[in-house]
Amino acid sequence: MIGFIARTVGTGLALWVTTLIYTGISFGKSPSVQDVLIIAVIFGLVNAFLKPVLKILSFPLSMMTLGLFGFIVNGILLLVLAAASDAVSLTFTVGGFPPKVGVDAAVSAVVGGVVLGLVSMVIDMLPFVKTSR
Repeated sequence: MIGFIARTVGTGLALWVTTLIYTGISFGKSPSVQDVLIIAVIFGLVNAFLKPVLKILSFPLSMMTLGLFGFIVNGILLLVLAAASDAVSLTFTVGGFPPKVGVDAAVSAVVGGVVLGLVSMVIDMLPFVKTSR
């Protein structure tokens, strides 16, 4: 249970720092800590259930691009997180999605996925927080 709480707090912190670094991803004007943690739990569920499936399905493309397609997978997961957050009436947008779907959302998702990965890597180095499994 403590590991789950530490991962959730670490993920929430990583998402929050990512929104500070990259403006294409946003929690809205004034997010509460509770909203950030709920979105972190949703992101954990999205990563737990969808990421393995997407990685298996995209394996040939990942091999052809030497793993760079993983950034696209992370962007897709951020877009799914934005849609899931909107479904439960929480504000989390990626490049204006939701409601706008377009090139801005796709680019913001991929760039945001890269930034989130780097921030998560730094947060993972902290001895009391482990965001990866």
